[in-house]
Amino acid sequence: MDTQRPRTEQTAGAAEKAAGARALDVRWIHGSPSAKHNTDPDIQVHAHDAHTVILRQNMAVDYEAPFLFLLFGEARAVLIDTGATASADCFPLRRVVDELMETWLTAHPRAGYELLVLHTHPHGDHVAGDGQFADRPGTTVVDAALDQAWPFFGFDGDPEGVARVDLGAGSWNAWPRRATTRPR
Repeated sequence: MDTQRPRTEQTAGAAEKAAGARALDVRWIHGSPSAKHNTDPDIQVHAHDAHTVILRQNMAVDYEAPFLFLLFGEARAVLIDTGATASADCFPLRRVVDELMETWLTAHPRAGYELLVLHTHPHGDHVAGDGQFADRPGTTVVDAALDQAWPFFGFDGDPEGVARVDLGAGSWNAWPRRATTRPR
């Protein structure tokens, strides 16, 4: 019989150290007592390291409060998910991403730097802000719908494959996820 030791804080910490993981060292905002009295930023920005930014949508803007990720590579950046709100007035994602990219490019100058917008899945709280990037120069927004995303990654030809997303001098892997239903 194969058994696993329960994960405790000690074993979790040991696993993080063994994997070279860093603690996030951030206190996430959870919204104000009421949206009317909200004083938190529309988007919380946490620079995890020089090339990784974690963004969180304010719960007063949308109750889902999704996390978004901006990863900087040598040739391009990738934004993973665009949040739950389309309106740039309520959720200024493009402005924040543009400012973060400008800051990163000041420290790491290069010409022709592009932005790739991808999604974890096509739910509304992950794709609503796509329109903010539609007319952004040097930007490719990959629609989250399977008939659009799968060909981009090459999963239409190999649904069991692994796609490499090349950011220049580094890449990350993407795997297809098939929709499943739970038995009732």
